[in-house]
Amino acid sequence: MSGLVCAMSGETPLDPVVSVKSGNLFEKGLVTKYVQESGTCPVTGEPLSLDDLVSVKSSSTAKPRATSATSLPGMFTAFQAEWDALVLESFELRKVLDKTRQELSHALYQHDAACRVIAKLIKERDQARADLASSAAAPAAAPAAAPAAAGGRAMDVDDGEGISEGIMAKITEKAGTLSKGRKKREISASLAGAEAVGGYKEAKSFPVHLSNAVTCIDAHKTNSSLVLTGGADNKVVLFNVATGQQAAKMEGHTKGINRVLLHPTAGTAFSCSSDKTVRSWSADGAAQFTWKQHKKDVTGLSLHATGDYLVSASMDASWSFYDLATGVCRKSVQSEGAGFSVATFHPDGLILGTGLADGTVAVWDIKSQTNALSFAAHKDGVLSLAFCENGYTLATCGKDGTNVWDLRKVAKQGADAAAVKTFAGAAQSVAFDYSGSYVAVGQEKNLAVYMCKTWADVLHVKGAHGGQVAGVAWGPDAQFIATAGKDKCVKLFQ
Repeated sequence: MSGLVCAMSGETPLDPVVSVKSGNLFEKGLVTKYVQESGTCPVTGEPLSLDDLVSVKSSSTAKPRATSATSLPGMFTAFQAEWDALVLESFELRKVLDKTRQELSHALYQHDAACRVIAKLIKERDQARADLASSAAAPAAAPAAAPAAAGGRAMDVDDGEGISEGIMAKITEKAGTLSKGRKKREISASLAGAEAVGGYKEAKSFPVHLSNAVTCIDAHKTNSSLVLTGGADNKVVLFNVATGQQAAKMEGHTKGINRVLLHPTAGTAFSCSSDKTVRSWSADGAAQFTWKQHKKDVTGLSLHATGDYLVSASMDASWSFYDLATGVCRKSVQSEGAGFSVATFHPDGLILGTGLADGTVAVWDIKSQTNALSFAAHKDGVLSLAFCENGYTLATCGKDGTNVWDLRKVAKQGADAAAVKTFAGAAQSVAFDYSGSYVAVGQEKNLAVYMCKTWADVLHVKGAHGGQVAGVAWGPDAQFIATAGKDKCVKLFQ
């Protein structure tokens, strides 16, 4: 037995037994105590009973019985019992120590992994904050020019963060909902009739921008009391026409304002300026985001139908797509040729219409960010552009008059398409009401309203302003028309 040792004590056993389950050799006294206490194998941890232990016969000589502790044999027996207990305790401690070491090692690895994940998240958070802070910076140089669409314009695309698949899915879903709803949508019972609109007269006049011309205007889609104006004095003003009081003044631009927008639900305002920036404001006039994607005057601004995205266009011949939730510019598209003088989303939000300084209208596919269609609309620059809610009528205006286009015919005829209706007289601004029943045009110092489809005259106010009518906007259900004039006044006709 000199070559065999106890699996617990590491010593040659005096009374060896072997486990029939694991095959391990033990000192009988040690393993018996352990099994009686735990009922498991001390090595494998599997269930073990005393019946599973088989004695190993190693000698025919019987061990003498132990005498009392007063004799040397008795003392040796006592010492042996204490030694057995000590070995058993030591074995248990070694097992616990080994298990503790394994748990400690696992915990250390977990801690290290957690530290790495936290460090990565902190880095990504800091990078996101830095990107947000620098989102006002101009985008990096665009990659090689993409091929121009058939009959379209050559362009460069700066990917930025890109319009993600999630954003495109949201835009597409919204377009489908709006397109289906348009066919079923009924005219509001409170929509002003043609006779009522034809009787509109100047009801109120406000000197909103005291020392400079009012260059643009927008009316809130649901709150008939609020209009937003931009002026040559570099200021944006939220005005309450019901009380005749200024609700908020937004200061930050360093040059004249070219376009303003009111968000229909979020209590947010937007503006673009000749200082090359686009800004967003809270309802109390506090600045939110400032975007500096453009290199020249920013002249076009349009809110997507979802209310979550904004597009700006500039005389540098580029347009940019912004995510309003994060303040990040998702995409910038650089076109070759004349600069953009105006930009407007189609009511469904899948295409973007842009008017160019050379009189061309370019229509862009938002999904691919490519020019889908271009046609000559005016001899000089396109000064204003508006889509009708019916989805296929487009109105543009310039120094040579106001033209109405059927997009279905334009899509078939391309660059050779002709306007379905032309209104004479230089015009600065054009706007359809939400129902698609009327179109208002700011013609020099006059205000004109025409009935859609028949294009019959509904209203013509000569000398509506002492200066050029720079902007027109419809109130909810066509209950009033708000105009901005270069005579420094905002007027309401109702």
